[in-house]
Amino acid sequence: MDSRLLKKNQDFKDLKDTYVIFICQHDKFKENKLIYHVDKIIRETGKEFDDGAHIIYVNGKYRGEDDFGKLAHDFNCKKADNIYFKPLADGVRHFRETEEGRDAMCESFTKLADKVADERAEQTTINNIKLMMKNMKCSLEDALNALEIKGKERAIIAKQLQK
Repeated sequence: MDSRLLKKNQDFKDLKDTYVIFICQHDKFKENKLIYHVDKIIRETGKEFDDGAHIIYVNGKYRGEDDFGKLAHDFNCKKADNIYFKPLADGVRHFRETEEGRDAMCESFTKLADKVADERAEQTTINNIKLMMKNMKCSLEDALNALEIKGKERAIIAKQLQK
């Protein structure tokens, strides 16, 4: 929980509830339920502890005859013709069976791959600067200069290292 979300003199109960939802490919608790809500209990008293933090597990193997069972089925379908819900089937058909859809997916994955590569490169640079500062006993400025890091990249890396 990030306490920076609170203003001065604001109470913790004013924070919005948080949800962590795990969508599993399997039935985590093997009870054939669609959803499992995990609640907190105070062991010593047996009383529920409601701090606004919620954990939910979704069973991807659930296959009930209700809408949720059909939706779980649809999420596992590879062919649009086997999907119950038309909007989802139309989306799958578009992205899998049309050139425009496949191009859009390729572009999205390329952007994601580029973003991950950039983040990894930045982290590598940050680690290298830390090593230079430690092993060569140089300042942040000296390390940035030695690696010829300038402009916006310099500001971003300097900010990261000053946290």
